[in-house]
Amino acid sequence: MALDTGGNVQVDFVWGNYPMQPNDIRTETAAVNIGGTTGSNLEAFQSAVVTAASGNGTTVTYTSANAFNVGQKVTITGLATAALNLSNVFIATLVGTEGARTGFTVTNAANAGEVTGQRGKVEATNALTAYDGAGIGFINVPSVVGDTLAVALDELKDAGYETANITTASAATNLRTSITRFNATSTTAATIYATSANTNYPVGTKVTIVAGTPAASAPVNPPAYAVGTFTVTAVASGQITVSGTGFTVADTTGINSTLNLAGLEATIKSQTVAAGTASVLSTATISVTPYAAATVS
Repeated sequence: MALDTGGNVQVDFVWGNYPMQPNDIRTETAAVNIGGTTGSNLEAFQSAVVTAASGNGTTVTYTSANAFNVGQKVTITGLATAALNLSNVFIATLVGTEGARTGFTVTNAANAGEVTGQRGKVEATNALTAYDGAGIGFINVPSVVGDTLAVALDELKDAGYETANITTASAATNLRTSITRFNATSTTAATIYATSANTNYPVGTKVTIVAGTPAASAPVNPPAYAVGTFTVTAVASGQITVSGTGFTVADTTGINSTLNLAGLEATIKSQTVAAGTASVLSTATISVTPYAAATVS
């Protein structure tokens, strides 16, 4: 019997609570259940984004970077064209080469023509919930404040939100307000003073400045370089800081022309899920609020 350097029996294996046995050789087999499939061929959950689809009455082709296999059963959801949302269909062919799949086809009578500019998802039918692998996974919410409505919707879809789960709220009231002071602290930044400016125009939003209605006598207008569209970078009580170009460093006070400041029409003022929020389910909802056209009270 072989001994170790301490004079004890040399042990090759220790198995559970069994007494130590020299040269103990055992084999073990186990079936592993992943995604509801038990066996030796382990198939993890799979999912992907669908960016376009077309149906000709016999075949539906989906544009989607994916890692599926021919014959795999999948479910497609989230497309605004309901006829192209299919459940428990088998992949007939794959588009692209392994490691660079660009799409797949299924055999189906849907004849909805071609749709683009949508975002949906495709997932292996054995996926159960987003927590165990279904769906796109989780979304890191982007900031769409200040974007045009069209761009904001595209960004949210690209991030993983389903088309049907993005809503546009009624446009925000956008009454023109009056600037009393425009303080350009550099050629690219200025502080604008106006009543409720900080609540009317949050950080990230875009504002427009016009010459406004001048006073009948001794008018003081915003400087010419202040007329335009700018992005809000900071807020404080009754004031906002904007970024721009070509400012002349100067503090223009006593501005008495009125109704010069407003939010930029059809750009986003707010979103219901804060930018930077992580681990949001792909089935979650979000709403964005754009500015209405500027009006005078």
